[in-house]
Amino acid sequence: MDTYAPTIITPDLTDPTQHTTIAAKLEAGDLTHVRDTKGTVWKTHTWLNKKSVPLNHTQQGPTRLPFDRVESFGVLQDETEPAAGDKLEATVAKTEPVAHQGRAHALLSASSANRWLHCTPAPHLEAKHPDSTSDAAAEGTAAHELAEHKLRALLDLPTSRPESEWHNEDMEDHTDAYADHVLAELACARETDPAAFLAIEERLDFSHIVPDGFGTGDALIVADGTLTVVDLKYGKGIEVSAQDNPQMRLYALGALAAYDTIYDIQQVRMVVFQPRLGNISIEEINVDALMLWAEEVVKPRAALAITGDGDLQAGEWCRFCRHAAQCPALANEMFAPVPTAGELTPAAPAPDTLTDDQIATIVAHAGELKKWLTKVEAHALAKATECHTYPGLKLVEGRSVRKYTDEDAVAKVVAEAGEDPYKPREVLGVTAMTKLLGKKRFDDLLKDHVHKPEGKPTLVPESDKRPALTMATAETMFTPIGNTA
Repeated sequence: MDTYAPTIITPDLTDPTQHTTIAAKLEAGDLTHVRDTKGTVWKTHTWLNKKSVPLNHTQQGPTRLPFDRVESFGVLQDETEPAAGDKLEATVAKTEPVAHQGRAHALLSASSANRWLHCTPAPHLEAKHPDSTSDAAAEGTAAHELAEHKLRALLDLPTSRPESEWHNEDMEDHTDAYADHVLAELACARETDPAAFLAIEERLDFSHIVPDGFGTGDALIVADGTLTVVDLKYGKGIEVSAQDNPQMRLYALGALAAYDTIYDIQQVRMVVFQPRLGNISIEEINVDALMLWAEEVVKPRAALAITGDGDLQAGEWCRFCRHAAQCPALANEMFAPVPTAGELTPAAPAPDTLTDDQIATIVAHAGELKKWLTKVEAHALAKATECHTYPGLKLVEGRSVRKYTDEDAVAKVVAEAGEDPYKPREVLGVTAMTKLLGKKRFDDLLKDHVHKPEGKPTLVPESDKRPALTMATAETMFTPIGNTA
């Protein structure tokens, strides 16, 4: 067995003179290994960083050793790697992936931070309602599990391919693009810091800022100078921006808490990767500004949110709130643009009696108002089926349509009567045909047979990114003819 021979014991690497001396010995090859305060021996690189010793072992494990954990520098007698049994516990990247659906969630989670930062009572109110799932959520989970598998496979880490009914050609392409982007970010980081490393699906603790706060970062690239956080967003309904994104910032704060004592990090780079919308959004912020935001904005709001204190505030953050259907602040927000006769009683005046300002306000709020009304109706129906009663309402049997008890038997009877019981054949729609053929084969076979007609005009707020239409009128189509003598 190789013998470690220490030559510099309990060095003070914060002393510039000792730092320079040891750095020179590492570069010259006079020092090749370091022993930590737990007694584990590691092979080193040939340089020193400002806060840590870069490690050069071949197995998965820590890539740097903080100065305060260095016991000594030395050499091995025959310059071989330490035995596998001498290594520290494997990093999270070496463990088998944890099922995404089985992960715990914090009350003040990073993913819901935009809501509880604006509406501090929301987390405790939401906790009273059962958590729900949706097809979009299930599809997103499947995409994240597949993306994690692909990253692990590319890095030769233990993994097994997940199985899901949501896997299709598009998801394969999108998760490939995500994995390629993450590795490109890693390669870029290693251009300036060869010891930069990638952590995948790492639990990030930011409880020093938010009580009991933690979350899971999709991909984390740690290097001297810059910390990079990459978040996969598989949804296609709403474009997500990294600018002023509290979820990304909380992940970054958790990562800084774990690695800032080892790496000299001055800048944080946060990347939202949303492949189904072709959206790659980036925010860069220096560490001092991020810490100031945490102290002045997050800490006081989190202190209210953890106890359920503060005032209800309605806004775009209410979109996925489980308490939305019962929230009085949101009700007032929704009814505010609607002319009323009395408290929350729609007057429903004729549209041509409204002012331009009233019409503009109602149209701008119409989409959210319709969604909110649907939530309220669904909530009321669910409670009514549990024997809850509402003033002026009652639970009745809804309308139904007649159905065949046995379609095969019906077809046989009608055919024996001399009639054709089947509908005429029709060509599958574009979406169904794409699913049948797969996206690539669909494009190869049918790209010359598909067109996208112009959409119908629709009124939207001025903040919408689409260009305004210029409608044809007599004034826009014709040039006035001047008076002639």
